[in-house]
Amino acid sequence: MRLKYPITDRLSQSWRYGFNRTRISDVESDASPFIVAESGARVVSEISHGLVYDRRDNIIDPSKGYILRLTHDLAGLGGPTKHLRTKFKAARYYTFFDDTVLSLSGEAGYIVGLFDKDVRLLDRFFVGGETIRGFATSGIGPRDRNAQDALGGEWKYHGSIEAKFPLGLPNEVGIKGRVFSDFGSVAKTTPSDPAIFDSSSLRASVGIGLTWVSPFGPIGADFGVPVLKEDLDKTQVFRLNFGTRF
Repeated sequence: MRLKYPITDRLSQSWRYGFNRTRISDVESDASPFIVAESGARVVSEISHGLVYDRRDNIIDPSKGYILRLTHDLAGLGGPTKHLRTKFKAARYYTFFDDTVLSLSGEAGYIVGLFDKDVRLLDRFFVGGETIRGFATSGIGPRDRNAQDALGGEWKYHGSIEAKFPLGLPNEVGIKGRVFSDFGSVAKTTPSDPAIFDSSSLRASVGIGLTWVSPFGPIGADFGVPVLKEDLDKTQVFRLNFGTRF
């Protein structure tokens, strides 16, 4: 259930309540014991609050302005899962010579268990793929040293610097090139364990790509190369993206 309404022309507020029951089953025999320990069913009852201040000139393909988004998720209104998750996102867009758009964007998040409850694996943050191109989905962050399964972290941050530029094609085609650099990290599992590789070091990548503003929404193809990584990180050079990155 979701309710969203404007406070001003630029500021909006939202409330959401979600109830879900999930089950982890049929876990592979060689999977991480930390994943095996999560096997079974669980219930999450969660209420969320959000504020968005949006001064972009276009929500699909912005060229100037900025957007700020703050969300809080509180789980524990029924069910055994109890946590508080906070996320903050921001993006700024500039247009300069020859219709080139420079964007600066980032997101930070933190989740903490409440009433002596540990944060469950499925509720942690996973970073990589669309958030840091050049790395696979869930490619960075805490990982089982032996099974090398991703375990997620209780805090994260990631950002991007991107320049989008025309390729000399007609504007109606809607295809532009881009160069980018992504960076970030994710870490911390509770309780900690020597069998978990958990590094808070910075990861970063650089790359080039194409973006097409299609009638169905933005579609992007990116080639990213990690320039800062850890030994157990999983990389992915080519990736297709559907929808806006923010």
